[in-house]
Amino acid sequence: MSDSFTTCVRAPVSCCTAGGDGVPILRARRCAVVAVLVVAVTALVAAQPQTPSRPFSPRTAIVTIRPFALAQAVSEIAGYSVHVPSARILWVVDTRALVVESDSPMRPTWRDRNRVLVVIENGRSLAIPRPPVATSPVTIIGVARTVLSLQAGHDVPWPEPLTRDEMNRLDIRAAILASSIQTADGVELTSPVSLAP
Repeated sequence: MSDSFTTCVRAPVSCCTAGGDGVPILRARRCAVVAVLVVAVTALVAAQPQTPSRPFSPRTAIVTIRPFALAQAVSEIAGYSVHVPSARILWVVDTRALVVESDSPMRPTWRDRNRVLVVIENGRSLAIPRPPVATSPVTIIGVARTVLSLQAGHDVPWPEPLTRDEMNRLDIRAAILASSIQTADGVELTSPVSLAP
């Protein structure tokens, strides 16, 4: 009986051919090494860290997420643009910062206490009274950030009333650098800061 050959891949030049004795040919090893290198280079290119020239550049995908989920998953989605519906204003810290939690019909003791600090981006401030007369759900649009990156990044001034004790007491676990805060009917709650002459 003649020697039989087994071909794993159909290609103009078979690089994965073994003889009848089952000993792989040198080309098969080379093809496997090349395939592994291609996969490794592709993975390296896809997992590029953010460069120092753009340390907090928002990623292109817009993620819709509720406040409690953002607080729990901030390490996975920090840096992404977010659309955060159904946020209840808990505390207006100052004209550029507020603390929100998920809007829920449950009593405060039963609500998930994972809260989010919202800081308005430079050039804008809140256009709501302090404290608000009525609380209703708002939608926040901005970039998800970890609290540490917001504090260390120096993109915006840190709200002075927020000490470590206040952060722990309120259970603030995530932050948003917000470009817009809107009511359910589309009323914008931020306004441009007027520059003094």
